[in-house]
Amino acid sequence: MFGAACACHFAATASPRVAASTEGSIARLDQPGSALQTAERLMLRPPPVPDGKLMFPVAAASDCYVLDNFGDARGSTRLHEGIDIMGSAGNEVFAVASGVFTKRYTNTGTAGWGWTLYDESTDTYYKYFHLAEDAGGFDEGSSVNVGDTIGYVGNSGTFGVDNFHLHFEVRPNNVAIDPLSLLVVDRNACGVSPPIRA
Repeated sequence: MFGAACACHFAATASPRVAASTEGSIARLDQPGSALQTAERLMLRPPPVPDGKLMFPVAAASDCYVLDNFGDARGSTRLHEGIDIMGSAGNEVFAVASGVFTKRYTNTGTAGWGWTLYDESTDTYYKYFHLAEDAGGFDEGSSVNVGDTIGYVGNSGTFGVDNFHLHFEVRPNNVAIDPLSLLVVDRNACGVSPPIRA
């Protein structure tokens, strides 16, 4: 549903394997391997994800921890419409889909700095809140590709100086759904809490 419809942008670097040559002649590829330069491994970003899944939106560090808190009560009138990915202060935050920024949040209210990203191909909105103050050169209307860095984990709009986390929402047809079941979470790099509900 989500992963299959997006056009993926890959960043890869590699050194080409080239044959050494001597003046006036061309080396043969079946000559000893010492005549070849070693190629570097390709690094794909984003890493491949299964159909219907989304890449993890944060470059996880050792303090990464996902709160399974979609639907948790926030006061007496509303429920939490996303999940919180704790820790990883200053680490990259990624676009989980290709799309256009439709709204930029400035450090007012409880959202802090953040973005709403819209993927027209799936009619899905993604919301990112509590980023560090860094627009990354983007404006409302800017296009991004899946895997692009769109900000950094911060604590804007939160209480406490150590409350570094990303609030992340997935909203197909602009209706919030639980993002956790869609995300590819490396459990070796990032813990996940038991469900926290109202």
